[in-house]
Amino acid sequence: MAKLTWHSSVSRWETEQVSKYPEIKIFIDKLKNMVCKNPGNGLPDPCLSKNGKTIPSLKQSVNIALFPYRNALGYNFISASYIFNENIIYIIKMSFS
Repeated sequence: MAKLTWHSSVSRWETEQVSKYPEIKIFIDKLKNMVCKNPGNGLPDPCLSKNGKTIPSLKQSVNIALFPYRNALGYNFISASYIFNENIIYIIKMSFS
């Protein structure tokens, strides 16, 4: 199994969201676990592109079942964009969607 790591902005985003909504940690951890166990299951995500070149990255999402759509967050999912090889999975972005 590959080692999971993340960009410092992802760590800051997670800390900020968990401080506002402590219950959200369950879903963030679930998403990290999904990415770690099956990194190849992600959908293509061209979030890293510049000058016509794209670094192949993938995206997975988890449904935020705890929060109704119209309430606190206004979003249905937490998504993680990442790149990986057989040794490391690097989450480059995490956000609500």
